[in-house]
Amino acid sequence: MEYEWKPDQQGLQQILQLLKESQSPDTTIQRTVQQKLEQLNQYPDFNNYLIFVLTKLKSEDEPTRSLSGLILKNNVKAHFQNFPNGVTDFIKSECLNNIGDASPLIRATVGILITTIASKGELQNWPDLLPKLCSLLDSEDYNTCEGAFGALQKICEDSAEILDSDVLDRPLNIMIPK
Repeated sequence: MEYEWKPDQQGLQQILQLLKESQSPDTTIQRTVQQKLEQLNQYPDFNNYLIFVLTKLKSEDEPTRSLSGLILKNNVKAHFQNFPNGVTDFIKSECLNNIGDASPLIRATVGILITTIASKGELQNWPDLLPKLCSLLDSEDYNTCEGAFGALQKICEDSAEILDSDVLDRPLNIMIPK
């Protein structure tokens, strides 16, 4: 079942404002924003807002969208085991659906996010990730191919040991001929 989530517009505007303020050269503002972002981690759907900004708000400028993804990546590193299942599924789904974003910066950010989730031990819990990325290599869309290839490359670098183990039935045997 597809996880359906819609942001509260007021909450979305507050997060967008924080993302814009965080790009300020003023270190005092940056520190304040960092504290507010840490406080927002107490809300279970905060990470939904971050993936929403990264993947759905195409009208926002790319640095803001990418920053949202990088903050989400840091949250994955620090708190992923505490994410509710629905949030995790939404993030994974949005990543795979947006690996071919028209923006190289957003594609790279999505790839980094996928790799971070995979390196947190989620390769075992995301069995369709590698087959899906491999199938996207056959896409006629250049951006999709490049995004999928970039994500696979990062996963191979960061998770090489598990990729060549029996834990995942040696996926390298399938990926290398590709």
